[in-house]
Amino acid sequence: MKRIILSRKGFDAKAGGSASPIFADGKLYSIPIPQNHPSPKKYKDIDFDGISGNELLKEVSAKVAPTDYCHNDPLLNERIGVFGQANSSQTELKNNKVSPGDLFLFFGWFKNFSINGKDLHHLFGWLQIEKIIEGILEIKKYLNENNIAHPHGYGDTSRFSNNTIYIGKKNLEIKEKKVFYRGHGLFKKTHQDLILTEENKTRSRWKLPSKYFENSKDLFLNRMKWENKEESTVFYKGFGQEFILDVEKNPMVIKWAIKLIKKHGQI
Repeated sequence: MKRIILSRKGFDAKAGGSASPIFADGKLYSIPIPQNHPSPKKYKDIDFDGISGNELLKEVSAKVAPTDYCHNDPLLNERIGVFGQANSSQTELKNNKVSPGDLFLFFGWFKNFSINGKDLHHLFGWLQIEKIIEGILEIKKYLNENNIAHPHGYGDTSRFSNNTIYIGKKNLEIKEKKVFYRGHGLFKKTHQDLILTEENKTRSRWKLPSKYFENSKDLFLNRMKWENKEESTVFYKGFGQEFILDVEKNPMVIKWAIKLIKKHGQI
């Protein structure tokens, strides 16, 4: 594992106009962004632990309709984990040498609406890369062979330049040794460990655990910079999707990610 990618997904201020929900029982669901052309699912087709897409949209007072198409990606609670990327964001991943064995940690904007909770950047899932498939012909071939409906291989995909999908490993592995039973998945419930936002700060102010992130001078390969390196605080500037960490520079960050998955990941 050479790279860990903090990947921003789900509703935001422009796409959906709201945070995704943290429910009263602690479960959280990243609502996919709207898509203005046909995709495999509309919001009304979503089901999360018995909660319908209609209920999810009502929970967050979303600015989309149940009959709107959604970009249901990444797929983390299926038999095979799939994450699609394209355009400049995919170029950024490729230019920074994101490769099989590397790990995506997905985060987004979340809020507990039942208690009028705080706006948070919160991790919600992960995917360790087994293989990378590029180009629409190869993407559609793989998805068809595995009976997977995914927006990066559905209908007219010409709007996706550099179209790419990342396939998750069956098991989470470090140096070919299994460390967890799932190579992709969702975190079970909200927990302080999974919250990136610093306590009593706006969601764009992050506090990363110093135990793992100290001695990380050249950790960030793109976009992110330390605000206060000694305090392990970061100011997240709110643009872009992929934030790439060179964990060869500090392998302790790998231990942080593995601990999160083993402690909070669904089996």
